[in-house]
Amino acid sequence: MNSDLDLLGHQLLAARLARIPAILAEMLAAPPAPLSPVTAAARRFVVTGTGSSEAHARYLAMLLNLHTDRTAAYLPLSGFTGSHREAFAGSTLVVFSQGVSPNAQIALRRHREFAHAILFTATTPEVAAAAGKPDRAALLRELVASGGELVVFPLAEEYTSLIRFVGPMAGYLACLQFTARLAGCRFKLPPAADILGLLDVAPPPDLLQEMLAAPDTFARGFNLVCAAPISEFAQNLACKFMEGLFWPCPTVSDFLQFAHGPFQQMSAHPHPVIILQGDSPLEDELVRRSLRMLAGAGLRGQVVKVDAPPLISIFGFEAAFNRLVFALMQRLGIDQINWPGKGRDDALYGFCPDV
Repeated sequence: MNSDLDLLGHQLLAARLARIPAILAEMLAAPPAPLSPVTAAARRFVVTGTGSSEAHARYLAMLLNLHTDRTAAYLPLSGFTGSHREAFAGSTLVVFSQGVSPNAQIALRRHREFAHAILFTATTPEVAAAAGKPDRAALLRELVASGGELVVFPLAEEYTSLIRFVGPMAGYLACLQFTARLAGCRFKLPPAADILGLLDVAPPPDLLQEMLAAPDTFARGFNLVCAAPISEFAQNLACKFMEGLFWPCPTVSDFLQFAHGPFQQMSAHPHPVIILQGDSPLEDELVRRSLRMLAGAGLRGQVVKVDAPPLISIFGFEAAFNRLVFALMQRLGIDQINWPGKGRDDALYGFCPDV
């Protein structure tokens, strides 16, 4: 049995999940060095990332826009294939890529068009060189030599499986620590115990049992409903089901957006709803109204509640969904080593070296 789990990657993923509390505790115990003067002085940011890194980029944009006097805009990676030199001038480029993927390099190769560039990554020049990726190492050295800055977070070389568990958690914390160091930031970094405590959040037993008993019901599609600002950076919560189980990515809707199309569609074609609830009284009211609306249409929703503010509740939602997806992965015997489509995505995944 253990040999079968090794072949599927489940033991590897279980070990990575078990390491998350210690890794985040280490990040919190040894906070990063002060920001460089040019980073500290930056006022306008253009942020990008794809995969789980898109959620990090959008989370940082939220932190900068809502909790500092700076501004940030998210731009998908394909936006860096066009000519926007005048729009980029004077802004700071922020790229998120745990492993400096080929397509992240589309943005990085244009860093000289910006006033400054910052890369959030788990890959240093030394790590890239040791992994036999000299071109990647050279790109990182050139970025640093030209004044760019690396914000390094774990886990380097989190490969072998399709889904990643450590990097997404650590990336959110890197964003939080980065923003807290900016002058005028309107929040203090929460106590370590508050963040680490959220790693114990588990999915509701009823939801876990329902998904384990009838996975095909969810595999055909479901909705995630939540409040802003979580709705702006919940991409990785949805992607866990796509990358971990190969299900269609659930639709993420803001509570009020849900009544403008998604609810009507699922009334015609019923499928499950999972509601994310934070600690605000308004969310309590929105959840009650949502459940009442669903019940009126003969539909049912499950609620995943995290008693924390939007600043840090993502850590609890990540923890709950990690447990949910991993339990389903084990029950369904999902192969995370030889996933569908492996090795056949180079036409787009490796787009950057071709242009």
